Amino acid sequence: MDRREFFKLGFLRAKDHARKAAPEMIRKEITPVVLDVSVLTDQVERAEQLADDLLPEYFGERFLRLKQSRLSGMYPGGVLLFEQNRLRDYHDGASMFYTALRELEEGLALRELQTDPVLLRYINIVPAFSRSAEIFHRNRLVQALALHEDGKYEIEGSLGTMVVVVAGQRLKVIAAPCGHKTCVGHPAIITPGQRITCVPNEISIAIGMPM
Repeated sequence: MDRREFFKLGFLRAKDHARKAAPEMIRKEITPVVLDVSVLTDQVERAEQLADDLLPEYFGERFLRLKQSRLSGMYPGGVLLFEQNRLRDYHDGASMFYTALRELEEGLALRELQTDPVLLRYINIVPAFSRSAEIFHRNRLVQALALHEDGKYEIEGSLGTMVVVVAGQRLKVIAAPCGHKTCVGHPAIITPGQRITCVPNEISIAIGMPM
């Protein structure tokens, strides 16, 4: 057993012991944080291997992959982390989870431009049907769009105006003031849990989960 496996096994045993040792009333309230990790990379097989090695232990009982989306062209790679629908910066955190995300970023050289990259999504919630898209600016909900109504909308972000279109119950970004246009290159989203994020403009659009 190597060093990583030793510490991983110890971590899982300690977490399981803490859960079992909690009183029944408290144990029922222990629920995992809703995690959403997106990885934009052109090294898909390597990314999936690293994700399998580094991430599952932090996702509770479910470590789910959403459908992959491929972008055409050159885009900056990266990792985005959402906890409870809030964008987090994992570079400054001292937790083991944030360390694992930094290791994933370094292992895939994501700070370099990626050619025809694939967006990999990992979550611990089960997507279900939804009829709305929620728009966040600086982690604050600013608007909700009904997916059953076609329309064109302008959203004000930190850099300027983003334009989105809803058609056929799908949402697509068609214009943005950011430099790299990753959000514009992203395929249309329709399934709850899917997300388009423009980091420079500080806007995130997520297909909402049903109540």
